This record gives sequence, structure tokens and C-alpha cells, in this order.
Amino acid sequence: MNNIGEFMNKRNLYAIVAVIVVIVIIIAAAAVLLYKPSKTTTPTPTAPTLVSVTPSTQLTTVGSSVQFVANVKGNVTSVLWNFGDGTTGSGLIVNHTYNEPGKYLVFANATGPNGYSNNLNNLWLITVSPQTLSPALASEVAQPTVAFNKTVNPNAPIFSLNTNAIFEVSYLQPPTASNWTIGYYVINYGDGTPVNVTPALYNTSSGTYLSAIFNHIYTKSGFYAVNITIVTYNDTPFVKNIVINNVTSIQYLPVNYYNKVLSSNYRVQSEFLTVYVAAPSQTAGIFKPTSTVTTSGVINVAEVVPSGPYSFDPDIDYETVGAEIIANVYETMIAYNGSSTSQFVPTIAKEVPTISNGGISPNGLNYTFYLRSGLKFANGDPVTAWDAYVSYVRALIFELGSPGTPGWILGQDLLPYGGYYFNSSGALVATNTYQNITKAITYSNATQSVTFHLIKPDPAFLDYIANTLIGSIVDWNWLVEHGAGISFTPSGFQAYSSQGNEQNYNNYVRYNAMGSGPYMIETYLSGQSIVLAPNPNYVPIPGYPGYNATPKYKVYIQWVKDPETALLMMESGLSQITTGLPTSDYPTVAKLQSEGKQSIYTFPTLSVFFFNFNWNINETMMHGAYGSQYSIPYNYFTNPYVRAAFADAFNYTNYINNLVGNVIYHADFAFHYVGIIPKGMPGYVNATWLQEHGATIPQYNLTLAKHLMEESGVYNESVSFPIVIYAGDPVDFAAAGMWAANLSAIDPNIHATPVYQPFASSIGYMAANMDPMPIYLLGWAPDYPYPSDYVNAMYLQGGTYSLSNGWNYTNLINAGWTQEAQEWQNMTNLIFKADSTVNVTQSLMYFDEAEVIAVNLNLYVYTEQQNAFWYYAPNLLGVQYEENPMINGGGDTLYYYLTLGPSS
Repeated sequence: MNNIGEFMNKRNLYAIVAVIVVIVIIIAAAAVLLYKPSKTTTPTPTAPTLVSVTPSTQLTTVGSSVQFVANVKGNVTSVLWNFGDGTTGSGLIVNHTYNEPGKYLVFANATGPNGYSNNLNNLWLITVSPQTLSPALASEVAQPTVAFNKTVNPNAPIFSLNTNAIFEVSYLQPPTASNWTIGYYVINYGDGTPVNVTPALYNTSSGTYLSAIFNHIYTKSGFYAVNITIVTYNDTPFVKNIVINNVTSIQYLPVNYYNKVLSSNYRVQSEFLTVYVAAPSQTAGIFKPTSTVTTSGVINVAEVVPSGPYSFDPDIDYETVGAEIIANVYETMIAYNGSSTSQFVPTIAKEVPTISNGGISPNGLNYTFYLRSGLKFANGDPVTAWDAYVSYVRALIFELGSPGTPGWILGQDLLPYGGYYFNSSGALVATNTYQNITKAITYSNATQSVTFHLIKPDPAFLDYIANTLIGSIVDWNWLVEHGAGISFTPSGFQAYSSQGNEQNYNNYVRYNAMGSGPYMIETYLSGQSIVLAPNPNYVPIPGYPGYNATPKYKVYIQWVKDPETALLMMESGLSQITTGLPTSDYPTVAKLQSEGKQSIYTFPTLSVFFFNFNWNINETMMHGAYGSQYSIPYNYFTNPYVRAAFADAFNYTNYINNLVGNVIYHADFAFHYVGIIPKGMPGYVNATWLQEHGATIPQYNLTLAKHLMEESGVYNESVSFPIVIYAGDPVDFAAAGMWAANLSAIDPNIHATPVYQPFASSIGYMAANMDPMPIYLLGWAPDYPYPSDYVNAMYLQGGTYSLSNGWNYTNLINAGWTQEAQEWQNMTNLIFKADSTVNVTQSLMYFDEAEVIAVNLNLYVYTEQQNAFWYYAPNLLGVQYEENPMINGGGDTLYYYLTLGPSS
């Protein structure tokens, strides 16, 4: 319905909504249709038997047809259907199209001369996802969610007659368009009772809208189509009407403005839900309140990631949310074999190249990959050497894109100076030119092969090729079709490189995908949800679990705004995989595990988290993003004494024991670390080693922190700034509050305020000279198992974090910190030595020496290295293949490894 409204004026849109209201009333009247046997006699042995109901799919999209087959034994005169949306049908085989997103119970009743049979003991749940919306329209809507209180309604969505049915209504993501907000939650119970409208309450302190609790009592048995709608609107005309309570930090638009909103600039997004109501005492016939719901065709996922992924383009995306989708829909030449970090599966390649099979030259400088024949992209296009060649070329062209891209990983072995260097005046000089790129990679149509020509031997090169974010092979014809083709000339490469910058992205390629992997994108609701469907053109690889068959299940991922919503979805059985829950929810999940309702998988990861200091704050953008109340010099954190003081004002022990919760929840969620090379990675050294080799380890000491501020030259100077936490992370929000209080204690003129921000926004702001975040929390998951993955991206001038944070020699010199500038240069030289040294032992030594200098420079406040805690439904099988820190350090799931066993 919103797709139509996108092209209509306000008057026409209002007319459409009026029609919608009429339709909903009609549906509500039809929804109470109740199937009864044609005779009131007890079924006899000769009555028909409805063995099962088989749908063509259990996850579909609005507007798509679903076929239902009634598998019946015996003499049948009719089969009647209730599709759960208030409509009915008849016949052994029926087709039905759902016109609204939702979760629908499907009921069939077979009648014969001597009785009837139905599927009330095995109702099917059909999930209908929203249609893909344009990014502009998607930014103005909010997709509803609904969960149940399983303590009060243990069998929901099956309810007992004349008892309280509780619906907890929330949303996946708020509207992101300027001045758009959530106005009202609307629920139509489907039984003819009045529609309930309630204002959405916005909590200004947390930056989220509260969920709404609706209570309802059904007085008649039957199936009901419940319609939950969220009304969003442009609040500009209503600013003066918004009620603000400064005591509770709650604001809302009163319900008496509802009709005015519906005559203004607004959107509606609905979610339907079938409920079945029966008297508890009725056990004969169709009234069976203990009925079960069959959901075996879909893997439902709830991820606490407000705003969802940054992109699905493997050459610009550099974060874990989008990477999960990319890893499932694209293929690389080779991939990690299950949980192994050293054994590979030849996926697009015929075989893993080695020196013995001729794929790697004896000097280690040439790697040749021959493609398997018969591979196809999801659209049917053949996978060719040209597609692979272009995909790698594109990654190198975008190496210097902003925000940072993963192309540097390939560039470090293939291009002079790794793709760029800084000249004597501090200017960046790019070497990812047409001449250098086309010399570094060649291809052959005749042999269907791609060859990489390395500048230096690198034992980790196969890991680079296995990396989803630089190794994914994209369909060239698809790129050309959508305006993303490359002109293979020097000027063409230079012009194309601009598409690696956010302001020039090809947004179709950014939010769509065309790969040859096990899955394909069926629908995507920007920032809110996605449906992955098995790729019918996927060519399995015999002998390798996960790769040896086309997936059987669709995957429905919903990116939810907060942990509370995700936990309710888990408890209600609406998600089989739940990620992003804070550690405070662990006791609840552990209880569910003790009841056989959840499984908890734990293992170490290489994922680290940290607070960044921005040396080059874009003050104008800071005021626009977070408010004009903040005031801080753009280069405040260039001061090494300030960084050291801030690092010593963070209470690391309290953070791990109480905020993360290792002690209070009796679980090993994480541990404190110092230095960016994580434990488990070659080259890792602990705090004791670092200290013995000259590092001053940050430690919680407010006395020392105050002394450092007094030495900084800016003590008692008033500053106010946000500490930015990505939304949905209450643990680090609390940590930022603790830190802010400590900073005020050492200098009352430091005013720091924790603020939430969507994850994708944090990634988007990480651009050179454009970063408005003074201090912000992010992390790093491994690209490949060698220290350069962390050290180069985190410490090297021009690296992913260094570039956006303004960390470079020139800024230190300009701020008058000559000694620190020399230390920065020494660290840079050690990293270059480590990267260019073939001897691994010597290389690791250089990395560790660079680590000492970095710790002394206090570039980061190192918070935690995480252990994985995965929450899966007990009937999900194949999880053991997922425990790969190269893939899952960021919590990503390779769904093609998973199968669904019988529900408990």
C-alpha cells in the first residue's frame, strides 16, 4: 500500500487510507468465520482423515501466491480453508495471495459423507514479509512487531475464551527521514470491537519509543485476523501540540490529534497476526486449545541492530551486519572449511592453489585460480573469469573510498606502498591506478582463470581471497545493467573511484546483490528486515558440509531497535536465532535453556571493542548531529596528556565485572585487553610483556588522571561533548555514563554525555575530515588471522580508524606535539618493516614493538575482547560448523550450515 502512496498526493493518499479502513472492517467481520463439521455426529472410522497440509512456502512476500495442498485419506466431499487473514477458500489444492505482511495461521477442514477431519493439532504458520520499499519511503515508515506474554498466554497465538489476551506491540526501527516520527500504535482485534489507538511514547533520555501493551478479551471462539498498524508522520506542523514531561523524559502527541495526522503528511505500516480462540473445556471437534503451530520451513532471526546494515556491496561495506548478508548470497574463490581457520573449500575455484598443483609459483609471488564450470549467478548469468577479475579490480579501485573499505587488504600485497602513501608534505598519494591494478591482476577467458601477481610473498594471501568483503564475486552484467560498469581506461578507473565514496554510491548496488552463493535476497525493507531465499542456481560442492546442497529454508532476519523487543521475540518463539542481547539478559536465556527452550553456544573470538579519540572533530557536523549545546576544540584529543587522563579515568575492573557482568552473572562474557592485537592471534602479547618492554599500561586511577589533566594545559577549560554509543548497547551506554562521571570528578569542567546513535550512522560518519564523533565506541572483527589485519587498520596512518580520526604525523606537529609525532613516525616505520619482512618471527617482533608505542600514545581506550554467546533454538542443527572466528567474530551466521530438526 505504501508503494502506491509514494506516487500520490496527500488527498489521494488519505482516500486510500479510508479504503483501507473499510477493508479492515470487512476483514474483521469475515475473520470470525468458524469451520464446523457438516454433521454434528462424532467422526466415524470411515470419516476422511486430513493427514497434513503442505504449503509451497512458509515465508513469502506481500503479493506473492502461496499454494496449499490438503493431503487427505478417505471419501472427501469438500475441503474448506481459512487462510488466517479473514479470507477463505475451498478445494484440495488452493492458491492464495496475502496482501499485508504478517504471521498467519492456516486452517483446513475436510468433510465427507460420514464426518470431518482438520489440522487444528498441526496449524501452519505462514510468514509474509513486506514488499521492498524505496529507501526514501522506507525512511518514513516503521515496521510493527508483536510479541506475547508467555507467562499469561503460554499457547499464544492460541488463546482461551474469555481470558485476557496480551499483545505487546513495538517496532523494528524508527523512521530516519528528517522530522518524521512515530505517532500512534493502532490495533484492530478482528472481532468487531472498536479499534484501539494509543500514542507512541518517546523516551528522550534513551532515544527510543516505548512499546505498547494491549489487553483484550475474546468472547467468541474462532480465528481472528488482528491488524497492528504504526502511523508515522512529519511532525513539523505538530511541534506545538506535543506533550513533554520533563520529569519522566516522555513526550507524545495526544490521541485527539489522530485524525489531523491522517489528513497530513503521514504513512501507515501494518502487520497482521492470526489468533485462534477456543473454550478451554472443549476438547472434541475442532476446539483444541493445545494445538501446535508448525514453523519448520523458515529460520527466523532477531538481531539487535538499530538501522540495520550499512550496505550489501562487498567492495564498500566494512561492518559485520551487512557482511552477514554478503557471506550468504555471494561466493568467494575459496572459503574456510567449517570452523577451521587454515583449511579451505574450493567454492568458485576448481581447487585451492598450492605450489605442488601449480597454482602458486615457487617464489610465492603468483597465485592462479581456475574456475569451476557450470556456475551461475542467482539471475542465471554464468560465472566467468571476467566476473571474478572485475570484482577484484573493483575492490582495488575503491580502496581509498570513504568511509573506509576493505580493499586495502588486497592492496597491501598487490599495489606499490599498499595502494597509497603520504609524501613529505603530508599529502596522500594514491597508487591504485589503472596501470598498477591491471598489472597486479590478470585473467584468461581461454582457461577461465584469474592470476594475482604479488609484490611480496605473503603466507596469509589465501586468507585474503577467502574474505567475504574483498573476495566476493559480483555479476558484471548486473553491474552494467544498474549503472555500475567500469570503463577500463586510466581516466575510467579514476572516475569510477568516486563511486567508492558515500556521497557518490550507486544506491541500487549498495542495497541489492547478485551473487552465486547459497542464498539470494528475496525482499529487503531498508534498515528493518530482509528475506533470504535459497538460490535455485546454486551449484553445490560435494563432500563439504554446508556447501554440499542447496539450502532448504528461507531466512527472515529482522533488525530490531532494542534488546527488550528481541528478548520478547525469543520468549514468544518468534525468533530461532537471537543476537545482540546484552549480558543482563543472560539469566533469562539461561533459564530458557534449563527448560529446553534455548541453546547457548560459547567459544572464544578475536573480536575487540574500544573507544576512539577523534583528533579532528568536525564541529559543524557535531552540532548538526548531536545538538548545538556541545562545545569542544576540534583538536582537543590531539593532546597526549588528555588522552592519558581519559584512559586512566575509565574503571576497567568495574566494567568487566559488573557492567559486562562476568561476576554478577557468573559467566565469562569478555576480558579486558591492552594493545590491539587480540589474544589468540599470532603476535599477541599480554599487558605484562608490554609493560616490561616500555609500555605504560592505562589503569583506573583518578588521582593520576587528575594530575595528567593538570599537566595537559587545558585543565579547568570547559568542554562539553557526546560519547557516542551505537543504539541497542545498554552495557556500553552505562559504561559511558560511568566514565563521564569520573571525568567530571577529575575536572568539573569536563561535561561528557552518552548518546545513542544507529550503528550504520557511526559507520557512515567515519570519513576523513567529516567525523563529528569526539569519542565513540566501535570494534573490530578479524578479516584474516595475522596481526596486520588489526595493526594496519588501527594504527597505520590512512588506516580504517586512523584516517577518520585524524591520526597522523602532520596533525601532531601542527598541534605542537613534536615528541609524540616522532613516536608516531617510529611506530609507522616498525609497521612497514613488519609488513615487508618475509620472516614471520621477525615480522611479529616488529608488530609487538609498534604495539608498545601505540599503547603509550593512548590512541584507544581498550574495553573488552569478547567471548561468543550465541542464542539458538534447540532444534537448529549444524551450529558446530559455525564456530569460526574469521567469520563469526562479529556474530555473523552462515545460514547454509544450519538445518531444522524436530521442534521440542
